[in-house]
Amino acid sequence: MARDALTRQRDPMTASPPGGEAVVVTEQPLNDAAPIFVHPAWGQKFPWLFQGTTGRGSADEPFDLSFFGNSPSGAVWTRWRAVRNATAFTNVAHARQVHGARVIRHDTAPRGVLVADSADGHVTSAPDLLLAVSVADCVPVSIVHPNTKSIALLHAVWRSIAAGILERGIEAMRLQSGRVVPELYCHLGPAICGNCYEVGPEVHEALRQPPQSRNTPIDLRAVLVRMLRGFNIPANQISVSGWCTKCDSDRFFSHRGGAPERQMALLGVRARS
Repeated sequence: MARDALTRQRDPMTASPPGGEAVVVTEQPLNDAAPIFVHPAWGQKFPWLFQGTTGRGSADEPFDLSFFGNSPSGAVWTRWRAVRNATAFTNVAHARQVHGARVIRHDTAPRGVLVADSADGHVTSAPDLLLAVSVADCVPVSIVHPNTKSIALLHAVWRSIAAGILERGIEAMRLQSGRVVPELYCHLGPAICGNCYEVGPEVHEALRQPPQSRNTPIDLRAVLVRMLRGFNIPANQISVSGWCTKCDSDRFFSHRGGAPERQMALLGVRARS
């Protein structure tokens, strides 16, 4: 049942970036079953959790997981089976993304693969449910409350950030866990970096950044880190991927880099034994 509810680095884990606002990590390949990059520290810290972002796969056979793209549906479903086998999850929750602020709460795991109505975020505590958002330069935001095993996954592009997707996601997690916001852990996954993402003055204005008179780069993950710190989430509980989808377009799809395909950010509570 569903209800509405920085800098590039190549070491797996480093000290906080300048300003001490977050920890920079570089996701590492999971295994050979599917091209999935996982947070190395979270895998050790939260053994009950699966977190990752798929990569682009090989040049001959791009690992496009979009249900709404140009790939043949049979090929997309074959890739999704590979993801489910590699992650050991039976059920998946996804939605058609509209760059808004709707967050869906999943009280139980749907059977198979759910593609819900328009939404840009998901929250759950249900085991064996893999939350999924599609990205290709956008920021996948993973949020975890360790003690209650509550999780949320958000699709953060500038329009959804301006619409309040992070605030909605944080509030959904507060209600789901019943605990205070500073206990949350957050990870901002592979996305376009601040050097590559040049946008017009209207974007800076919408995100309440210093005004610009011409097209200027903006770092969406840095904007999100500052917002998370504004919720009093400690810097050592916020991590930022060192991958840039455009700079590292040999590993990830990039919309700005001309790729029509999409990778998936994934987050789920493992099935109880």
